[in-house]
Amino acid sequence: MTAKQELVHQQLSKTPALSGIASLFVALIPISLAPVLVKLCEREIGANAVAFHRAWIATIVFGLWCGLEAVRRQKSEDQPIEQKPWTKEEITLLFALGTAGATYSILWAWSVTQTSVANVALLSNMNSLFVGLMGYFLLGRRFDRRFIIGMVMAVGGAIAYELSKVQFASDQIFGDLLALLTAIFIATYLILVERLRSRFGPATIMLWRSGFTAVFLLPVLPVFESRLLPSTGMGWFFIIFQAFFCQVFGQALVAYSLSKLSSGVVAVTLLLEPVLASFFAWAVFNEQVSFSDCITFVVILLGIYLAQSSQSAVKSTK
Repeated sequence: MTAKQELVHQQLSKTPALSGIASLFVALIPISLAPVLVKLCEREIGANAVAFHRAWIATIVFGLWCGLEAVRRQKSEDQPIEQKPWTKEEITLLFALGTAGATYSILWAWSVTQTSVANVALLSNMNSLFVGLMGYFLLGRRFDRRFIIGMVMAVGGAIAYELSKVQFASDQIFGDLLALLTAIFIATYLILVERLRSRFGPATIMLWRSGFTAVFLLPVLPVFESRLLPSTGMGWFFIIFQAFFCQVFGQALVAYSLSKLSSGVVAVTLLLEPVLASFFAWAVFNEQVSFSDCITFVVILLGIYLAQSSQSAVKSTK
């Protein structure tokens, strides 16, 4: 009887938490809406300025969040793990996380100015492949057949969705390389968040990510942007809305999901982002969505289902 109970416990522990999957799908809404909001803001300021304002506003919000949590812990008799002294390794990983998050934000905004948006969407979304490769070669992770089939389907659907819009040209090679580097840093960021979520809450992790992004962007803004501040109240509204809805709400949910799911399955699920962004662009800007786009959407969904229902979806406890 004991052996049977242990087997059942092992099977249950390998099942991804429903809350992690639900939070990830909810996070896709603000994340997918971000490009539409950036496009609205670019009527007044550039993408780098938008990212900077989003970052410093989110830093204030997450700073207040962490402060309130600290006050609550002081009044509580419980002693959560985050109250223990931080080790040098944890501080190093937090610096690496902040640097990776800030770097991919800068690279993404830079790549948009050097190549087409379709190229950036295609190449930067290859991060799921880099998450798998880094997990296999650097962390010694192994993926079951169901997860690999699901990842191939989802990545193939994402490529098919963007392929008709992609235009490779010799004068865009630098921008394409920047987009590919963006994918590598996104993968690094997701793996680091997964690693740190066993020790820190979403607010602490996002505070480091947002703070580093704001600090990294501040010195480069005068180089890339001619206008740093919106000129209208509506421009500020879209920036503040992005900061709260996309950066605070959306990214915090992604960080939360990484406490329940592996970085690999999170990266595969995020492949839905460009497709959903197109549907939002269709609703807001009346941009065309073809029948083939709907087919690729279904293929990506099936791939995500296979990846999420595999044993490789479970976050490693090592």
